[in-house]
Amino acid sequence: MVKIGIIVANGTEDSELVVPVDIWNRAGIITKIISIHKKKNVLLANGIKVSCHETLDVENLSKYNAIYLPGGTKGVEQLSSTNTPKLINFLKGNTNSNVWFLSICAATSIYGKLGMLKGVKATCYPGYESSFRSSYVKQPVVVSKHFITANGPGNVFDFAFKVVEKLVSPAMAKKVANDMLYKGNK
Repeated sequence: MVKIGIIVANGTEDSELVVPVDIWNRAGIITKIISIHKKKNVLLANGIKVSCHETLDVENLSKYNAIYLPGGTKGVEQLSSTNTPKLINFLKGNTNSNVWFLSICAATSIYGKLGMLKGVKATCYPGYESSFRSSYVKQPVVVSKHFITANGPGNVFDFAFKVVEKLVSPAMAKKVANDMLYKGNK
């Protein structure tokens, strides 16, 4: 069973959290929303309050097949700060493992700043590619090695379905898309 740990902070982009979680749950993926704060409740960028499953300080990240970093400028600033050494150490320590690294929008810059994108193609929201310029690809969704990245909230559905395709199966991605009446790239 595929498990995705979703790391969030106050200011995380609403749709970049809610849409993937919904699609991944429909595909049978176990998702766990993890707050970087000492409390489980976070306030997303556009005012939605979310009660997370757990907090980062007590969560074991090694039990996940994938780690997802949603975007949102204020949330990303907190995810990449010195306040999250447990997250940063886990990411840097698992670059050569079978863990999938997922991100959208500004969050891909975290992987770039950590030097994780060497030899990996990735995308992000325009203006955040400076930390990984040589790896940057100007596309909506990019799959490269164990990374799946997307450039922004307008491509959140395609991103979420691509994750299902790669971590579960193309058939499951197509089924969930059809069940949702999704008419995009699937």
